[in-house]
Amino acid sequence: MSKWKLLRGSMTAFGYVLLCSVTVLGCSTTPSGESDPDKDVTKTEAKGKMTAAVYDRGNVPADQGTIADNWATKWINEAGPVDVKFVPIPRFSDTEKYNTLFAAGSAPDIVWSYGSDFKGQLINQRQAMPLEDLINESSTTYKKLLEDHPGLKKLTTDPDGHIYQIGRMNGLQPNDSLFIRADWLKALNLSVPQTTEELFEVAKAFVTQDPDGNGKNDTRGIAMSFITGSLIDVMFGNITPVVENDELVNGWDRKKDALAFKKQLFDSDIVNKDFLNDKDGAKAKEEWVTGNLGIYGGSIDGIDEMQVLATLMNNNPNAEVLCIPLPESEYGQFSGGLIPPIQVVGIVNADTKDPAAVMKYIDFLSDKASMTKLAYGDEGTDHTLTDAGFPALKQLDNPKFSWTNDVNLLYSPAFFGSVPSYINSLNLDNPIEKAWLELYEQAKQNYLSPDRPYPGFTFMEFRPVLPKELQTISSTVNGQIDNILKKAIVSGDSYTADQAIADAQKVWKQVGGEQIDGWWKDWYNANKETAYLTKDLYTK
Repeated sequence: MSKWKLLRGSMTAFGYVLLCSVTVLGCSTTPSGESDPDKDVTKTEAKGKMTAAVYDRGNVPADQGTIADNWATKWINEAGPVDVKFVPIPRFSDTEKYNTLFAAGSAPDIVWSYGSDFKGQLINQRQAMPLEDLINESSTTYKKLLEDHPGLKKLTTDPDGHIYQIGRMNGLQPNDSLFIRADWLKALNLSVPQTTEELFEVAKAFVTQDPDGNGKNDTRGIAMSFITGSLIDVMFGNITPVVENDELVNGWDRKKDALAFKKQLFDSDIVNKDFLNDKDGAKAKEEWVTGNLGIYGGSIDGIDEMQVLATLMNNNPNAEVLCIPLPESEYGQFSGGLIPPIQVVGIVNADTKDPAAVMKYIDFLSDKASMTKLAYGDEGTDHTLTDAGFPALKQLDNPKFSWTNDVNLLYSPAFFGSVPSYINSLNLDNPIEKAWLELYEQAKQNYLSPDRPYPGFTFMEFRPVLPKELQTISSTVNGQIDNILKKAIVSGDSYTADQAIADAQKVWKQVGGEQIDGWWKDWYNANKETAYLTKDLYTK
């Protein structure tokens, strides 16, 4: 694994160039994601009308307009086959807003959502339109996308045989990643930890052996909040439920061992004692960028995390950082926090008045040419092409494109190298951007192999929705169990991992959790041959 070292450099503020979307209006011989230039439905057919949700994060610069009225929405209405009225949906209270709109009978024709439970609710309540006939009769581009990517069709097909959901092709990508101070390893003559036991010893050495050489007792070994804490669970395959011996089970032993490891870190003063209050990881990030933390879990996907690297390097110009594979536990070696190769992002309202118009819009948003326009603008003016033929923004932090992902939810990164859109725009003459690209390549090598798989039976967003009565049980008991485990971590010898798991199992049984276990077992036995499972993440 290659290492890198950076000299002090300036770091400009980066805008997060996010995902965008479009479609293909071509014939069946046109590759998916590409339109047929000889066929333009807008010239021969009257435009239909429809409404489309658009996520509102409050991040559109003032000079760009609003999320519903901007250059991108105007271009969509001018260049696209449908007149679209955009309905802003607050991103972080979207379910509440959608429920209000559905109750009032005014929900948009296309409902975008990353929430699998919410979309499952709409399907179960028959508020989502079956799409297979519409696709077969009216679609060109999206129909071709389904034909070229059978996993997309498999994932968007409900157990009742209907296609209710709309998706896009990401290509499997890394996200949550484990970073380590390679210069500290070098200073202490240590190797990259390969096992959880070695991880503990390295983290302990980072606390006790003055890895930064300043003669002070001011370093921490590893974070344990937010992403880092989640990655520790992943190391032990602690993603409930989990497949063991071809059965879907709760995995209590994994919970216990992950808990025992966290207790060991806490009791040995290797982590920040206040980690439970660091719910969003801000304190861990602060310790990392100031050079006081040796092992840190963060996202490799977002451009904002590249700014974290820049701050670290500005504060500690001699720092060396590696992205490392997750150490192996007795349960195996895993990877966590991946971006799935396929992402299901929306449904069509069952009450839409012009389904054909909606299908044209879906086709439009699935076209590679439109994706390029909305994510990167025009070649020559806004972007150039890389040696691989992918668009690269001339100005990485161009405010024209920093927010357009929410206008274009069907943008498929698989058509652009299966990387976040900003990656192709990095300037390798900039030492920070060059170093970040090297870390990204390390993450791809470390986390995308089926030899180190995601430990869950499938991604959270691909799971079926529990029946309503079991959802109530789950929401009641999960918080109780979480509190029991947190108490055990900070209680030392007075409350062991064995005691905590025994108490958690008791609570689980008392509220009916075994009904959930039984439901998952039955679902897996009935659907394991047809459902989209972890093994499918590594196939087409």
